[in-house]
Amino acid sequence: MHQIPRTPLLVVLLATLILGTASATNADQMSPCWGQDLAFFHQIVHSAASGGPWSTPLLLEPRGFFEMVHTHMVLPLIVGLYALLPRQEVLLYAQAGFAALALWPAWRLGEAVAPRGGGILAVLSLALFGPFQGLAMADFRPSALFLPGLMGVWVSAWHRERMGILLWSLLAIAGRQEAIYLLGGTSLALFLLPWGPRHGTGLVRRWWSALHPRSGAVLVGICALATVGFIACKPAMFYHFDPLWRPDPAVLSPDHLADRLQFLSKLGRSGLPLGLLAPTALVPLLPVAREMLETGREWGPVVGPAAHYAAFWMPFAALSAIVGAGRWLGRPGLAALALLNATAVPWPGLRSGPVHLSDVARYIPNDARVAADYHTIHRLSGRAVLWNTAQLRMAANERPRGWVGDWPVPPSAVDYVVAREDDPIFEALKDWSTVAILRAHRIVRRPNTLASTVSPFGVDPASIHKPTR
Repeated sequence: MHQIPRTPLLVVLLATLILGTASATNADQMSPCWGQDLAFFHQIVHSAASGGPWSTPLLLEPRGFFEMVHTHMVLPLIVGLYALLPRQEVLLYAQAGFAALALWPAWRLGEAVAPRGGGILAVLSLALFGPFQGLAMADFRPSALFLPGLMGVWVSAWHRERMGILLWSLLAIAGRQEAIYLLGGTSLALFLLPWGPRHGTGLVRRWWSALHPRSGAVLVGICALATVGFIACKPAMFYHFDPLWRPDPAVLSPDHLADRLQFLSKLGRSGLPLGLLAPTALVPLLPVAREMLETGREWGPVVGPAAHYAAFWMPFAALSAIVGAGRWLGRPGLAALALLNATAVPWPGLRSGPVHLSDVARYIPNDARVAADYHTIHRLSGRAVLWNTAQLRMAANERPRGWVGDWPVPPSAVDYVVAREDDPIFEALKDWSTVAILRAHRIVRRPNTLASTVSPFGVDPASIHKPTR
């Protein structure tokens, strides 16, 4: 392993501070990316740090660290930090740090292809790219570790540092289980296609000199062990973007297609097309890109600013663009890459939501059981019991498989409800007392005449072993 240079380390810390502060400011201004998702991650971390389960029923997934749909091996580190400083901002700054770590391998790759200045230009090409900033500000999504992990693997392979390949691979796997197939695609590309310095004369000899059979073998071993480990620990594996699964293109609406064309046109105006000059790192992206293009789910948030799904495609696109621009055009090429990336896609920036709701927590005791709507739920997270108001009025036939306890969640299972005054939930809460009215939102408290009931456990982890009826 190489010695960590001081400058890229400072760049990583500075980017973490800036992007983490921006993300925390957005959350404080009641405008996180996804309040519900930030809330359930906060609930998981809060529960674990308090000695409870490493899961939350709010997520409507099987309870348990490995039983949840996604397994984030980095969570113990976050739980430890949260135990020392129990604030939601720990998650937001951690997310910024996850993404900012990618600036380190970007620096190394830039210096490798365009010495004496290429490093800082490569960093700028990534740091000024809207989807990178969006990933860093996507509340809390451990899959963001795909970006530094995969970039670190490729840069370590460039320098033939097999210990680096091991460590960066583990970082990527710590994000989520999908890292396995992304690393597997990387190993295949390193086996077959040239990457890094080439030596000798003649096309065949130069091609052969830039192959990485040993690095590819290391990755195959890592992927095999990780797969065995996850299968042994996880009752069921799940991939959001599964390269072996073909979605039905018929689900795409005209709006979906328009969103795709609009975003792809922005990418076409960025510096990413320079990656076609060095396409080796794009090969593992192909099956994932196909599935992302064809799937009907969440396209707008998937690729737009402040979206965590960029972690699936950005490592490969950034690597190819840096090598293509730097190797063929030198420092001017990397400067052009940075300029094009900075101007093609909007930055997520600072946002402001319903700021009049920012003080909602002061009306509710910290130990109270709460049901909150999408506008306020992230602000009220970090407590023993938290539900979304929608879960109090869902239909009986929407009961999650394996659910243990009442469904829908009964109002008697909470002490306070926070929602817009026009929310249908208030039809069932006419005898609840009003604590405060915050413009269009109302906070109500359970009356003493309504006996408190136990909050539902959630989804039984054993249910994923049982056949579906």
